[in-house]
Amino acid sequence: MLLDTKTNIFADFADEDVIVFNKAHLESIFLNLISNSIKYAKPNTYPQINIRSRKVNGIVTLIFKDDGIGLDMEKVRGRIFGFNQTFHDNKDSKGIGLYLVYNHLINLGGHIDIDSRVNEGTTFTITFKKAI
Repeated sequence: MLLDTKTNIFADFADEDVIVFNKAHLESIFLNLISNSIKYAKPNTYPQINIRSRKVNGIVTLIFKDDGIGLDMEKVRGRIFGFNQTFHDNKDSKGIGLYLVYNHLINLGGHIDIDSRVNEGTTFTITFKKAI
């Protein structure tokens, strides 16, 4: 998928390169957010994805930002992480990916926020439970 779409991923984990979290869930989070960025890229463009880490007061945060078609947050706000919720007419949309991401995080003490604008892209900010 990455090569076929000529997706560019820029990763900066200089702030924190270790995340204490369930490995399978973390892989699922990365897979779902990256594949969504590719699926919902602007037509006739190469998707650009930026992933970076931050660590403030012992709390690790990952920021996933893309330059895709984005969402109208006024219309989708209460439903974004719901089961079977889709917001675009993409034939591959099933409404499961963000639901899984949300549940993986919440069930293990994390949190996720979204900021999105139509035709400007989407940013997901993931905060992990503070490691003891």
